Amino acid sequence: MTASHLKAFAAFAAACLLLATQAEAYTMDDMCAQWSGTGYVGNPTDCTSWGYCKNQQLVATGTCTKGEVYEPQSQSCQYASTTPCTTSAKETCSALKTAGFVAEPSDCTKYTYCFGNGKSETQTCPTGQMYAANNNSCVWGPTCPQDTLCRFMPNNIFVGDPTNCNQYLQCINGYGVSGTCPTGFPYYNAVNNVCQKTNTCTGNNNGGVTTSTPPVTNIACTDAKPFTKDGATCYGYLYCADGAEESVWGSCPFGLEFDEDAQACISPAATVCAFDRCQNTNLTYAAVAGSDCRKYTYCPANTVGTCPTDFQYFDEVIGKCVGTQPTQAICTEPLPTSTD
Repeated sequence: MTASHLKAFAAFAAACLLLATQAEAYTMDDMCAQWSGTGYVGNPTDCTSWGYCKNQQLVATGTCTKGEVYEPQSQSCQYASTTPCTTSAKETCSALKTAGFVAEPSDCTKYTYCFGNGKSETQTCPTGQMYAANNNSCVWGPTCPQDTLCRFMPNNIFVGDPTNCNQYLQCINGYGVSGTCPTGFPYYNAVNNVCQKTNTCTGNNNGGVTTSTPPVTNIACTDAKPFTKDGATCYGYLYCADGAEESVWGSCPFGLEFDEDAQACISPAATVCAFDRCQNTNLTYAAVAGSDCRKYTYCPANTVGTCPTDFQYFDEVIGKCVGTQPTQAICTEPLPTSTD
C-alpha cells in the first residue's frame, strides 16, 4: 500500500468514526425539538432509559426495569435477553440468549457476533465498506446506515434532517430514508410541515419535524380525476371531494405506492414513480425507475448500485440481481413524462 493509499484510508477511517458518533451526539432534548409528535424516544447514551416528547419538548424521562432495554421503534421496554441494546454491542451480547450479529455503535466499520452465551467476537468489514445491520452485510457507501436520529425514534414517522435544510427523513425500522424538497420549494419547514421557497432554518438545523404528512402543495380542485399524484412522493396523493375548492393530502398504506391511472394504491413494483421509491416501504433495495431494473438503490444509505454483467437485472420482489429482466412495470415501463 502506497503512502497516498495510507493517507486516503486514514481519512476514510476518521470519517467513519465521526459518522459512528454523530447519532450519539444528539440528546433526547434535540430529538424532541425536531419532532412535533407526542411519544417516547430512546436515550442515545443509555439503552435502558427513555424520554417522553410533547409539544417538541422533553417533558419526562424514565428507566426500564432491571433486565430490560428500551426499544425505540416499538416505544416499549423489552427483555434484554431478546432485544439488542442500541448503544452497546457488548451489553447486547452479555444478555442475548440467541446467537446473531449486531452493529457496533462506536464504529460503523465493525460488527459483533453474539454467541448467545454471553460471549462475543467483533469483526471488521473490508476496507471501504461499512456494516448495515438491517441486512446483516458489509456495504459500499460514504455514509454509515446506523448514523441517524431514527435509530432512537418511533417507527414510520417523518422528521426533519438536522444536517440539511432541503431534506427530511422517514424513520423505518430504525433507519432514516431521506427525501428532498422539489425544485421551486427547496427548503423544508418542519414546524409547518411544508417545502417552501424561503429558508427558515437556523444553520443546518431544521428545527422540527412532521408526524405523518410529507411536504406537498395542495392544488385547486377542477373536473379532473378525484385522486392525483402529490408531485413530491410515490405514496402520497391529492384528493378532491365533490364540491371542494382545494385538495387534501392522503397517504397510501405502508408498503404501497399511488398509481394515478389505477386510482389506487398498489405494489411498488407494479407502478413507475420518479420520486424516492424507498419511502413508505421496508425495502432494503429498490429498483431505480427508468433504468430497466439494471440499477438499484440501497435504501438505508440512499446510494445507487448496478447489477453485475452475469446477473444484470434487479428483481425488487425477491431483492436480488437476476439474469432475466423481470416483468414488473418498474422494470419494463418508461418514466412518466411529467411528475406534476
